[in-house]
Amino acid sequence: MTVKVGILGMGFMGNCHFNAYGTCQGVEIAALADIDPAKLQAGAGVAGNIAAGAGRKDLSGVKTYCDAEGLFADPDVALVDITLPTYLHAEYTLRALQAGKHVICEKPMALSSADAEQMVEAAKRARRKLFVAQCIRFWPSYAEARDIIRSREFGQVRSAVFTRVSPVPTWSWKNWLHDPSKSGKAALDLHIHDTDYVLYVFGKPKSVFSRGSGSARKGFDHIVTTYDYGKSSLIMAEGGWDYVSGFGFAMTFRVAMDKATLELAADGNLKLHYPDKLSETVPVPQGDGYGHELQHFVDCIAQNRTTSIVPPQSAMQSVRLIEAEVRSAATGKPVKLRW
Repeated sequence: MTVKVGILGMGFMGNCHFNAYGTCQGVEIAALADIDPAKLQAGAGVAGNIAAGAGRKDLSGVKTYCDAEGLFADPDVALVDITLPTYLHAEYTLRALQAGKHVICEKPMALSSADAEQMVEAAKRARRKLFVAQCIRFWPSYAEARDIIRSREFGQVRSAVFTRVSPVPTWSWKNWLHDPSKSGKAALDLHIHDTDYVLYVFGKPKSVFSRGSGSARKGFDHIVTTYDYGKSSLIMAEGGWDYVSGFGFAMTFRVAMDKATLELAADGNLKLHYPDKLSETVPVPQGDGYGHELQHFVDCIAQNRTTSIVPPQSAMQSVRLIEAEVRSAATGKPVKLRW
C-alpha cells in the first residue's frame, strides 16, 4: 500500500519534510499547498537552524494548491502533513480531520494544552489518526540513549542535563517566531524538544522549577528547568535561542548513571564513559529523526495501527509541561503538575 500525502505549508519545516519523505518507503507526495506561490516552485527552499530544510524539489506529478481547501478536497490525499506556524496547528488539524484526512502535525502540537486536547478529541470523533512530529523521540542517538537508560544496564540515573541552544531565529515567515502569541517563543518552540524527551524517558514529573530570560508577556528566549522525580535524581533541561548568528546550533546531553556516564557530545556522537576502561562511541542507526518519524507514521497508516512512540495524548502532555515551566519562570516558584 502506498500512502499519499499532502504537505500544508512549504516553509522551512515543509521543505524538511518534503526531503525526508524521499528517504521513506511506501509513501508518495501527492500535493503541496502554500499561500505563497513562490514556495511551490521546484527550486524553492527556506534556510533554518539545520540544513534539512534546504535543497531543490522535484515536483513531477505533484499537484499544488494556494489554499488548504484544495488540499483537503483532493481525493488522492489520505494524509495531511501540517507544517504551518504553531498558532495555526490546531485550526488546520481540526479542519483536516473534519475533511476525513489522517494528520501529521509538526511540533509543538499547539499553542496551548487546551487546543491540543481539542485535537485529540477531534481525531477520535473523526476516527482518523493524529501524529505529532516530536522528532527527538525518533532521533537515532536519543532513541538509543533512551533504550540504554531504561535498560538499567548501568544502574540508576543520578543526574541528567539536556541542552539545546541556537542563534536568534530569523528565517520564519513574517517573523512569526518572535511573536509569543504565535510561537510561544523559545520555551514552546525550541525547548519543548527536551521537555518532551524528558517526559518520554522519565515519565511525568511531580513538579517543575524554571528560570528564564524574558517574561511571561514577551515570552522566554532562554529557559532552564529542573524536573522533580524525587530526591534520588536531578533531571534538568536548558533551551535558548538568544545567541548571536556566529554561535551555531547545538544539542547535547549528559546522563550520569551508577556505572557509566552517557553523553551526546557536541560532535554528534553518542558516547559511554566508564570508570575503569576507555570510553566508547555507541553505534546508532543512520538517518535523522525526520525520516524515522515520517516512516513510522506512514507505516502506522498503511498497517492501520496507532503509534506507541508518540501518542497524541503524550504530545499534549508535553505542551502542558511547557505551560507549567513558563508559569514557574514567570513566578519564580515551583509549579506542581496535576496529571
